[in-house]
Amino acid sequence: MYRPRAAIAGLLAMFATLAIAPRPAAAAEWPADKPIRLIVPYPAGGNSDVIGRVFARKLGDALHQSVIVDNRPGAGGSIGAALAAKAEPDGYTLLLGDIATHAINRLSMPNLPYDAQADFTPVSRLTSISLLLVANPKYKFKSARDFIDYAKAHPGKMAYATGGNGTPSQLAMEMLRGAAGLDILQIPYKGSAPALTDVVSGQVDVMIDGAATPLVKAGKLDLLAVTADRSPAFPDTPTLAESGVPGYRFVSWHGVFAPKGTPQAIVDKLAGELQRAAQDPEVRKQFQALGIGLDTQNGPAFASFIADQRKSIEDLVKERGLQLAQ
Repeated sequence: MYRPRAAIAGLLAMFATLAIAPRPAAAAEWPADKPIRLIVPYPAGGNSDVIGRVFARKLGDALHQSVIVDNRPGAGGSIGAALAAKAEPDGYTLLLGDIATHAINRLSMPNLPYDAQADFTPVSRLTSISLLLVANPKYKFKSARDFIDYAKAHPGKMAYATGGNGTPSQLAMEMLRGAAGLDILQIPYKGSAPALTDVVSGQVDVMIDGAATPLVKAGKLDLLAVTADRSPAFPDTPTLAESGVPGYRFVSWHGVFAPKGTPQAIVDKLAGELQRAAQDPEVRKQFQALGIGLDTQNGPAFASFIADQRKSIEDLVKERGLQLAQ
């Protein structure tokens, strides 16, 4: 026998159960009223920190909530990257990664505590940075060709500084050594700052690095060439490829990553806002003064770029017989 009251009561009970049952996090509910954390795996004050803070501010403005920069330096960026890799994939923890965290560290750190490919979803590339080939002014080099010719005429007599084994400064110079046939000695340091200090003082002769812009502008180092596209800070300085080293190209970069498993709708939203921020005239002007080019790519294109660079660096390490272990 059909009982209307019993049926209605059953339906009400079912709806009540559905209403209180736990629901999976929906991308539409993001962002809630809590801060987003952008992990910058380097100390405050450097280029990575500046880039992170500029984009955190723009992202916070776009999303109408707080985006906090969390500096977690150490071990070539791997400490901060590992922290981000283990975070909940809910859109509230992001990583400002770079060429070290996602292309180099796997070759230089045998016990890397994260997998750059498996543990992250690329959100958006942000920058494209040409490193600077600089020399102590005592040589009075006017160009990269002057340096190359001098080094070839004095094999084994010159030394180049790096920020340490497995750093972009080492890999970029090793690429140049191989392409130009140079016999010069590496002097590794614990970071770019002390290395550049010794190039300025003349204890070391040359260096390729991305942090030399202020020293060049102050006249303490001579800028000879750049490693990829022309620098926005020094548009008249030729690239190494333009300076007689055909095919030479070494580019550094930064980009935002989310822990693997972050909902695609959140990744897409973040990518769109970051790419809009990169088009802001004030942002472009600020980065131009630092010699930082802006070059955004969405997740799939960004992932393809990283894969190509990983392969290129791996080939370079094998060809040059480099020992990158730190």
